[in-house]
Amino acid sequence: MGACFAYAAAQRGLSPVIIASDAPDNGKTGTATSWAWINVNSASDKAYFQLRHNSMQRWQSWMQRLDGLTYSAQDSYCWDLTPNQIQSTANRLQEWGLPCSVLNAATLISHLPRLQEIPIAALHVPMEGAVEPVSTANLLLKASGAQIIKAHVHSLLGTADSITGVMTDQGAFMADEIVLAAGNGTPRILDTIDIDYPMETTNGLLVRSKPIPPMLTGLVIAPKFHVRQQPDGSLLIGGSFGPYAPENGTGQLANDAEKQLDLIRSAFDTPAPLELDSFTLGQRPIPKGGMPTIGRITTSAGDSINGLYLAVMHSGFSNGAGVAENAMDELLDGATHPLFESFRFSRAS
Repeated sequence: MGACFAYAAAQRGLSPVIIASDAPDNGKTGTATSWAWINVNSASDKAYFQLRHNSMQRWQSWMQRLDGLTYSAQDSYCWDLTPNQIQSTANRLQEWGLPCSVLNAATLISHLPRLQEIPIAALHVPMEGAVEPVSTANLLLKASGAQIIKAHVHSLLGTADSITGVMTDQGAFMADEIVLAAGNGTPRILDTIDIDYPMETTNGLLVRSKPIPPMLTGLVIAPKFHVRQQPDGSLLIGGSFGPYAPENGTGQLANDAEKQLDLIRSAFDTPAPLELDSFTLGQRPIPKGGMPTIGRITTSAGDSINGLYLAVMHSGFSNGAGVAENAMDELLDGATHPLFESFRFSRAS
């Protein structure tokens, strides 16, 4: 989210400053441990669909504008629902204006010829895709020309109704506006101004195989796994999108990583044997209730805190481009964006 805000701010003529304790490629960051699926089909709420759909369109605009920014996989194939649920999802998305279709088994095989475990039906959304998270964040940061300060933020600075800066282990930094896009660090930072912000963080195990010859150009989302192929040939594999709770014991994560590889070995006729390259255990930054929080913070008395703009969500990649660009309209022009009205702090709290 920070990289998206930096790029959007630079496009409006600003000189953004990024303060972060870790670079995007640090394994502790949400960026480095993301599957980076830019999607809308998981939104069952119309307001959330509109937010994500707008962001997908902004991503496509950025890709036309910025050399090197591109989908590394495109077309999503989802069968992590029952056939009836898949059909009702397709009907809803089509009604809202998203091109999509339900594929039967024979048609799905023509799209995924190496698939061995074939479902009755799958939802196909051609507009969805994935980016490589670290290289995308670095590209946006470079294009923004942002000053990047490696520091740990201890607290927000200001008064009860106005934030003017942050205190870090490198000293104080002042700004006209603070955009708090800190993911799982948000509750701790807001607590320094006595604002309670609960989150429902979950773990996610992401497995990377050693490179194999090309076998997937799209994204596959099945009941027990999701997988896409990276440009170097590696498969990037997650389990279900529910919370992952590793058992205690030495080597358990490695065992679970091998089990995720086994799911792919069973589901696909891979062009070469799959071998484990690496895995990460990430924490998904999920606001309480699952929906994003965007905009000014309001106190218990109903007063808005000036100088502080909140941007917390999962998925940051799905929502990043649209939220960042539209937030610039609010921050610089004083506009109130209708897409954000269902995602204000007052609703989250």
